[in-house]
Amino acid sequence: MSTRDRARRTREHSAAGGRFSRYDLLLLVIPAAFLLALVGSIVSPLPARVFVAGASVVGALAVADGLFVNPPKRGR
Repeated sequence: MSTRDRARRTREHSAAGGRFSRYDLLLLVIPAAFLLALVGSIVSPLPARVFVAGASVVGALAVADGLFVNPPKRGR
């Protein structure tokens, strides 16, 4: 498959309805979890490592879901 075909498919996917795909949302969950961990560590007396550990678990679950529970399908 050429790079031109990949670029065309990417444009078609991103223009399809303007909605986020499941994988886009998974990629948003990971930094959002760490942002919430930062806010939580600022406003809470708990140590930051507690929040970072929680954000790491959330990120790992998101990656596991995207790779193993609901993996990408070929041809999409």
